[in-house]
Amino acid sequence: MTFFTENELGIAVIGGLAITLTLVFFMTRRTSDSLGAFAAAVAATIGLLAIEWFVQTDREQVAAAVHGIYAAIDRNDVDGVLAYVSPTATDIRSDVQTLMPMVKVESAGSGRNVEVTLNESASPMTATSTSRAFLNGTHVQSGHPVPYVNQRVDLEWMKLGDQWLLTGYTAYYDGKPIDAVNSARTNRAVP
Repeated sequence: MTFFTENELGIAVIGGLAITLTLVFFMTRRTSDSLGAFAAAVAATIGLLAIEWFVQTDREQVAAAVHGIYAAIDRNDVDGVLAYVSPTATDIRSDVQTLMPMVKVESAGSGRNVEVTLNESASPMTATSTSRAFLNGTHVQSGHPVPYVNQRVDLEWMKLGDQWLLTGYTAYYDGKPIDAVNSARTNRAVP
């Protein structure tokens, strides 16, 4: 079922092929049955694309939360970031409140490719996202630039109600996990 709710390109390709084949069939036969088959292929393709567009799966919700948290970081919005953090994740809340004032962010985000692994057997459901992140900012205390470009960030999520909330994270620098708070404090990667 996730093929129809997470794969618009696959739906478009298969639908396009079905539409093309039924159109060719209609053009050669010119019967009401062939016209009906063509109309059904068009309607099915549009219907499946509409389902894919409007139905947001858990995997897509996690990816949207990843992009949302990076957008809040890009805006230097501490409260916006905290809105994505679980109330029970006190260490992360403390890290956000400590880290964000240390760096004036000029731009931040992640690439389009966010890999999400769901653990549907957990109660409540959990997920892990992996993406390549970038952050361009200025270290407030020293005035030095803070380049964090194309680095891996793993985020751990838990679904509470209808919302995915951050419960853990691991930031990497050149493939090695770092202590994000001390790295920002000293403006260099600290393992």
